[in-house]
Amino acid sequence: MSKPSFVLVLGLLVASSAQADLVFHQGFETCWSSALTKADFLARLRNQVDGRTACLPPQSGNQSGIAYTICNTPDGCGSGVPGCAVTVQSQDFAGDFIAGQFSAPGTASDIAVPLTTSLFGNCTINITGVTLTTTVDYLMRLDGIDGVHVEDMQTPLVDITNYSTSNNCNPVVGALIASYIPQAVTSAEENAAAAIEPGLRADTVGQSVCPLTP
Repeated sequence: MSKPSFVLVLGLLVASSAQADLVFHQGFETCWSSALTKADFLARLRNQVDGRTACLPPQSGNQSGIAYTICNTPDGCGSGVPGCAVTVQSQDFAGDFIAGQFSAPGTASDIAVPLTTSLFGNCTINITGVTLTTTVDYLMRLDGIDGVHVEDMQTPLVDITNYSTSNNCNPVVGALIASYIPQAVTSAEENAAAAIEPGLRADTVGQSVCPLTP
C-alpha cells in the first residue's frame, strides 16, 4: 500500500483544523460574549440614521432663456459648504436577522430652496411634509448556535415616499420648478443615503447579534 503524499496529509490536516474551528465556534458557543442583542443592533441602526444631515448641492443652468441658480446658500450645509440642508428623522427599525434586511419609516426636515433667476428675481421653493423609508441590507453569516455575524453591508437606500411643494415664485418659472422638484427629490435620497452609510458601516459591520430567539 502506497503512503499518502505530504500534500494530501497537509490538506487533510488543514481541513480537519478548519472543521474543528467551525464545530467549536458553532457547536459549543450559544453566543459570543461580545455579541449585541437584537434590540441593541436595531437601536444602532436608528441612532446612525436619526438626525443625520445631507446636502443638496447648488445647481445652475438655463431654461427657455432664463438663467437660474438653485440652492446656492452660502454655508447652507455648514462648514462653509453651500447648498440646502436636509435632516433625516427615523423611527424604529425592524427586519429579518437571517436575511439581513432591515427598514424603518421616517421623515425629513422641510427644505427651503432658494431660486435666483436672471429675469424674475429671487424666490423660494418649499418642500414640506416629507416622508421616507430607509432600507439597509446586510450579508449575514450564522455565528454560534443562535446568532449571526454581520459580514458586509450594501449601500443603504433612502426612498422619499411623499412630499408637498409650494413657492412664492413668478408663475412664468413654473416649468423650471416642475422640472427641478423630481431632481431635488432624487438628490435628497442619494445624498441622505451617502450621509448615513459611513456611520452604519462603522457601527454595525463586524458585529455579532445573539440570541436570535425567542
